[in-house]
Amino acid sequence: MLDFVKWLLFGLVLGWVSTPLTWRVFKKMPSRAYYLAKPVGLLTWGFLYWLFVSLGLMKNNLASQLTVLLVLLMINGYIVYKIGWQCLWAWLRDNVKTIIWTELVFLVFFGFWTVVRATNPDIIHTEKFMEMAFINGILRSDTFPPLDPWLSGYGISYYYFGYVLSAMLIQVTNVTASVGYNLVSAFCFGLVAMGAYGILYDLIVLSKDGNNLATETKNILQRARMLALLAPVMLLFVSNLFGALDVAHSRGLAWDESAINAGQAEFWDAINISELKNPPREASWRPNRGGWSWWQASRVLRDTSLSGHSIEVIDEFPQFTFLLADIHPHMLGMPFVLIAIALALNFIRGGAEGRFKMAKLLVAYEPLAVFFAVLTLGGIAFMNTWDFPFYLALIAATLVYRRYLEDGWSGKRIIEFFGIVIICGFLSILIYLPFYLSFASQAGGILPSLAFFTPGINFWVMFAPLLVPISFFLLYLVIKKKAFKELGLTALIVLALFAFLFAFSWGIGWLGSRSETTSATILGLQGAPDSRTLLTESIRLRLKSPGTAITLFALLSLGMASVLDRKKIQNAEANSDVIIKEQTEKPVHLIFVLFLIILGALLTLAPEFVYLRDQFSWRMNTTFKFYFQAWILWSLAASYAIVFLFGKSETRRVPNSLFVMLIAGLVFTSFGLSLNERSTFPAGFGALRADWLVLAIGLVFLLWIVCHLIRRNLKAVLGVVSVLVVLAGLIYPILEIWNKTEGFQPRLGFTLDGKRVFWESYPDAMRAAEWLETAPMGVLAEAVADQGGSYTAYNLISTFSGMPSVLGWVGHEHQWRGGGAEVGTRQQDLRELYSTKNMDRFKEIILQYNIRYIVYGNYERDTYRVSEPYFSSELTPVFESDTVTIYEVRQ
Repeated sequence: MLDFVKWLLFGLVLGWVSTPLTWRVFKKMPSRAYYLAKPVGLLTWGFLYWLFVSLGLMKNNLASQLTVLLVLLMINGYIVYKIGWQCLWAWLRDNVKTIIWTELVFLVFFGFWTVVRATNPDIIHTEKFMEMAFINGILRSDTFPPLDPWLSGYGISYYYFGYVLSAMLIQVTNVTASVGYNLVSAFCFGLVAMGAYGILYDLIVLSKDGNNLATETKNILQRARMLALLAPVMLLFVSNLFGALDVAHSRGLAWDESAINAGQAEFWDAINISELKNPPREASWRPNRGGWSWWQASRVLRDTSLSGHSIEVIDEFPQFTFLLADIHPHMLGMPFVLIAIALALNFIRGGAEGRFKMAKLLVAYEPLAVFFAVLTLGGIAFMNTWDFPFYLALIAATLVYRRYLEDGWSGKRIIEFFGIVIICGFLSILIYLPFYLSFASQAGGILPSLAFFTPGINFWVMFAPLLVPISFFLLYLVIKKKAFKELGLTALIVLALFAFLFAFSWGIGWLGSRSETTSATILGLQGAPDSRTLLTESIRLRLKSPGTAITLFALLSLGMASVLDRKKIQNAEANSDVIIKEQTEKPVHLIFVLFLIILGALLTLAPEFVYLRDQFSWRMNTTFKFYFQAWILWSLAASYAIVFLFGKSETRRVPNSLFVMLIAGLVFTSFGLSLNERSTFPAGFGALRADWLVLAIGLVFLLWIVCHLIRRNLKAVLGVVSVLVVLAGLIYPILEIWNKTEGFQPRLGFTLDGKRVFWESYPDAMRAAEWLETAPMGVLAEAVADQGGSYTAYNLISTFSGMPSVLGWVGHEHQWRGGGAEVGTRQQDLRELYSTKNMDRFKEIILQYNIRYIVYGNYERDTYRVSEPYFSSELTPVFESDTVTIYEVRQ
C-alpha cells in the first residue's frame, strides 16, 4: 500500500511540474491536454536524464535523476514566466472540475490494476524474466547504454527506453525492483486510461461547439466528462469476441445432435479457434477450462501455408496485454503514443502554427511544436521502434491537412507530406543518436504474404467491438453528406491500392522464387512447390475467403470519401479565398477521427500482403505489432463513434442511461449465477437459471431499439447495436480478470513483490542474488541450459541481482542482435569453465570474459554434472548457503 501511495504522489508531482509545458504545447486543445502532463513529464525527464548519462555528463544514480528533475522544474518555471502565472492560474481555476475528474480517472484505474497485479504478481513465464533482468541491469549500470545482464561486456541491444523510465521510477520512489515491476504495469494502465479519457473529452467538447470554444456551457463540459469515460473502457477493457464465443461454446450453442455425434460443429470449425473446436464437457454460461483460460484470446488468428502447415499468429489487444502483465515495449509505449495522437489533434487544429529560421531555411511551424513532436516520435522509436512510422505518418498527415485548410489543395501538399516525414523522421533519430550507435536490429527485410492472410470471420472476431460502431459511423457520414460521387472516386483509389499491394507482394515473391539464394526460403515459408502454384493458389484462397479484404476496402473507401471534398479541391486555385473560409469552418476534429480510422485500416491491411522478416520468419510479429496499434487507434475512434451515434437522443422518452444500468445489472447477476451453475451437456433452454437472464438482456436491447425506432432515430438504433457488440467484448475481461485474480481472493494473499514465488522455490539462489545486489560489480558465471534456457528459471541470479553474466537466455540474445556473432562460443566456454581439470584453460576463460564471480548451485550441478567444483580450493567462497556458493576470483 505504501509503495502504491509513493508512486501515486510522485505521479502527481511529475504531472504538476510538467503542466506548464503541456499547457503551452497543446495550445489548441480544449483541456490543454492536462491529462498528458504525467507522460509528458516522464518523457521529458527521461530523455534529458538518458541523454546526460549517455554523453557522460552524469552518472546513472538517484542524485542525477533528482538533478534532472530540478532542470525540468526550471524549464517549466521559465514557461510560466513567459506566459504569465496569472494566465495559467486563471485557466487552472476555470478548469478545476475537469482536472479533478482527470486525476480521479488515473487514481481509479491505477488503483484497480494495482490490486489486480497484487493478486498474481509473480515475475515468471513469458517475457517477465527478460524484463526484470533489463530493469536490474539498468539499475546497476553506471552509464548508458546499460550493461546487458545476459551478455557481459556488451550493452543492451534492444529498444530499452521504456525500461530506463521504469528503472527511474523505481529508484526515485525507493521501492524494490520486484515490487516496481508490478507497479510499472499498473502505473502505465492509469496513464493510458487518463490519456484516452482526455482525448475523447476534447473530441466531445469540440463536436459540441465546432471550432469556437467561447460558447462552451457547463452542461456540455459536464456531459463530456461523463461520456469520456467510454474511451478508457474501450481501449483497456473491451476485448475481442473470444470471451463471447467462449461463453457460447461453454453453454453448448451451435451444437446440434448431428454435430455432437460427429464430435465437431460446422460453426466452430469455421471459427477455427483450437480451444473451441471440441464439444464442451458440461453446459454452463461460465467456461471452466482452468489454467491459462485467458491465453487463447491472443491466438484467434492462425495462418496456414499452402502445404497445410498451421502457424501461430499473435493478436494481442490491450486488455490481454495488461492481464498477461509482461512490461514489454508495446505496453510501455502506450502512454506515449497517446501523446502523439493528441499532438496530431492539436496540429490539425492549428497547434503548430508559427515560423522560425533553421540554417537560412524558413520553417513554417512553431519551434516548440516541432521540437516536442520530434522528442515524442523519437521517444516512441526508442521505446518500440515498430510504432515510429505509424505516428510519424499521422502527425505529417494532420500538418499537411492543416496546410490544405489554409492554402487549398495542390501538388505541393504531397511534397510537404514526404518532406515532413523525412525531416521529422531524421530529427527524431538524430536526437536519440547514442541509442542507434549501439543498437543491432533483428529486421531481415520484407517478405511477401501471399499464402498468409486473415479470413474475414477471424478478422471480425478480433475487431468486431470496434468495427461495428466505426462502420455505422462511416455509413451515416457518407449518407448524411450524400458523398456518393466521392465514394466512387475513393473506391477506385482503394482498388488501385489493393492492386498495387498485391503486385508488390507478388513481385517480391516472384523475384525471390527466381533467385537461387532466396527461392527455397520464399517457397518453403509459403509452402508452395513453385512460383506458379504460389500465385494461383494464393489468389484462389483469397477469393474463397474475401471477408477481410471487403471489410478493409469498405472502411478505406467510406473513410476517405468522408474526408474528401472533391469540389473544393478542384476549385481551390480559382476560389482560394472562399475555399479557405469554408474549409476552416469544417469540424476538423471529425477529420481527425477519420484519420485514426484510415490509419488503423492501413495498419491491418499491410500484413495481408507483406511482413517484416525477423527471427521467426513468419508474419506473426508483424501482425501482432500492427494490429495492436490499430486497436489503439480504432478504440478511440469507436468511442467517439458511439457518442456521435447517440448524439442528442438522451431525452425523458428514451433514457439511455437507464437501459445501460439495467443491462449492466443483468450482466453481473448472470455472471454471479454462472459461477457455480452447471448442467449435463447437452442442455436445453431453461436448464440453467442464467438462461432467463441472458434472454432478459436480449429483450432489454430489443426494447431499447424499439424506443428509438418509434422516434425514428435511426442513428441511435445504430448506437444501441454498437453497445450490444461492445458488451460482447466486455465478457472476456469480466471472466478472465476474475479467473486471473482467483476471484480477488488469491491463495497466497496480496503482495506486489514479484519475487515471492522464487523465494518459495529457490530460496538459496534468491539469497545469493540478494547478496550480489550490494556486492562490487563484476562479471558473473552461472549455468546456461543446453537448449538456451529461454522461458525457464535459468539465470535467476543475474536476473534479480543485475550483475552481468557471461551468458543468459541464448535464443533471446540471438533475437536481439540479429544473430549469434556476439554470443560466439560462450555457451561452450561456460561448460568448459565448470568441467575442465586444466587450470590453465580455466584461468584463460576467466581472463577472456573478465569473470569475477562464479556461481555453484543446483543448476550448475545438474547442467554440467559436477558434484564438487574442482576449483573450490583455488577460489575464495564469498557467499555460502545450503545449495548455492558464490566464489570470487582473486583480483
